[in-house]
Amino acid sequence: MAKTQPLQASEQPSPDAVPEQAVPGSFADLALFAPGGPFESYPGAAMVVGRNGLVLGANADADPLADLLRGEPPVELLAAIDAALIGKAAQVNPLLVRSKPQANGLEELEAAGGVTPDVSINAQASTAMAENAPVVQAFDVAVLPWVEGAAALLLGRDVTLERSLRAALVESRQRYKDLVEISADFAWETDADGDFTFVSPRGALGYAASELAGISAKSLLSDAVGVSPFTVTSAVSEQECWVRDAEGESVCLLVTALPLTTANGVWGGARGLCRDVTDLRSQEVARAGAQNRERLLGYILRMVRDEIEPERMLAAAASSLLPALPATGAVIHRKSEDGSMVAAAEAGEAIPEALLSAQVDEILKGAVEAETGDDGVVVLSLATEYDGEINGIATVWRNEGMRAWRPEDLFVLREVVIQLGLANRQLLRQEELERLSATDPLTGLLNRRSFGEALESRFDWASKRGSSAALFYIDLDNFKLVNDRFGHQAGDDVLLTVTEILRGQTRSRDVAARLGGDEFALFFDDMSAEAVERKAEELIQASAQLRAQSGAPDNPLGFSLGIAAWDPASNEDLESLAQRADTAMYAAKRRGKGGFEVAPPAGEAEE
Repeated sequence: MAKTQPLQASEQPSPDAVPEQAVPGSFADLALFAPGGPFESYPGAAMVVGRNGLVLGANADADPLADLLRGEPPVELLAAIDAALIGKAAQVNPLLVRSKPQANGLEELEAAGGVTPDVSINAQASTAMAENAPVVQAFDVAVLPWVEGAAALLLGRDVTLERSLRAALVESRQRYKDLVEISADFAWETDADGDFTFVSPRGALGYAASELAGISAKSLLSDAVGVSPFTVTSAVSEQECWVRDAEGESVCLLVTALPLTTANGVWGGARGLCRDVTDLRSQEVARAGAQNRERLLGYILRMVRDEIEPERMLAAAASSLLPALPATGAVIHRKSEDGSMVAAAEAGEAIPEALLSAQVDEILKGAVEAETGDDGVVVLSLATEYDGEINGIATVWRNEGMRAWRPEDLFVLREVVIQLGLANRQLLRQEELERLSATDPLTGLLNRRSFGEALESRFDWASKRGSSAALFYIDLDNFKLVNDRFGHQAGDDVLLTVTEILRGQTRSRDVAARLGGDEFALFFDDMSAEAVERKAEELIQASAQLRAQSGAPDNPLGFSLGIAAWDPASNEDLESLAQRADTAMYAAKRRGKGGFEVAPPAGEAEE
């Protein structure tokens, strides 16, 4: 209930003031603040003041203002009171008043059920408003003329709660703004036409905010985008969207958006946040590409390593490259003993020979990789190496309509050629071992075992074709004397000369062998009886060059030849043919050195 504040001794008017009883309608008579008085039910602070802020009367709600005037009143408030005393218009002054602890705006809000006591902000406020701590109250004070020259009426409205709520709202808006800015690259709004009406102040996608305002969001979208997230009619969360930035580059955004509606419930645009995940997507694509490359490479390597024989390894590699890359065709070359490149494995469609030869030539000239496109195909060749030396070539090609070679294709092929280099090396080594086991280590001619195997193969081939053939056994005359007089090195030189003579007298399809010591053998395909004697004479004449290496002039080096001609009509077997040649050779030795003996036909020999 409002109460009247009696005047204190210290508050008595100055001698210059007009005595209260002399003023018509005095304050005491009016009893403004007494029970039943005009200000008893006023919902706020009400007080009458005189000159210099002297409090003449006040209700209970005006205690904070009265304490302020009794202490150090603000200059602005005193100026407003002075203006009211001389009858000027009313003024409204905002005031912040520090007073002893009492119910404040937050407590009133709590009491009204508007704030939950356990909310963190209330806990902080309660901590700040510890016992005996001053309380800040906010008032809007209206100063009105009351008794001209003698008193002014002050009506105060406590706006502490309103001010606190406004501050909390401002803080909440700022907090929301900060959270939006740190949780997304930019925020935006569009209108019903799909045009930007708002973009975060820092701009987006390389554009300033002012550059995006008013333009259509659709103009930023990549051609691959389906439904635009900037004009959604229902909420979307982290929808992936590709757009173009200010430089024209593609950017991947994750868009979270809500539709906007008018007061009438009509759709009016959208509002949302965008986060740039281009780098993340690029990393994911790179990771997926790496996984795919590893998968393809593992598939190829398993295919290759499952094969034990090098030749089958190359064939497996060529076949597995077709689906893995993919490729239209593949061919793998290996380096032969004479240094030329030989196609060792092929798969898929054939490539034009001229184009393949050009690729091989590029590698042989020193290029590690060669790529070209011609005749409707795109070709890629990589050299295979072992110990820094090129030992083969892997070539793949695609039809021109297929995609060009990509970095992942090169990665797979580069890894594969490492294995192919090893396989080519193993294949070459295997051939070397086979050659060493099949040939005489000094002369390089076939040894006795390999000659027997080759002879069986050639004899079967001649039998099937029904073609004639001839077997020559050669014994070197007076060879022991060379070793006895000049040593084994001189003897080896003689054997090498014999080898040169035999190679000069044979064709590529003929077979030459060193059977052991100073014994040699030749097998000729498609040789008639007349050609047999002619070849024997040529060999005797060619052996004349050995005389210079003889151990003594009266014991010259030379050939003794035993020859057996084979007639397919005779049905003679290989063993019989070899026996006739051997018998003929010994007959030549008995008849005199440096000549030849032709064995009689198979039937006559038996008789």
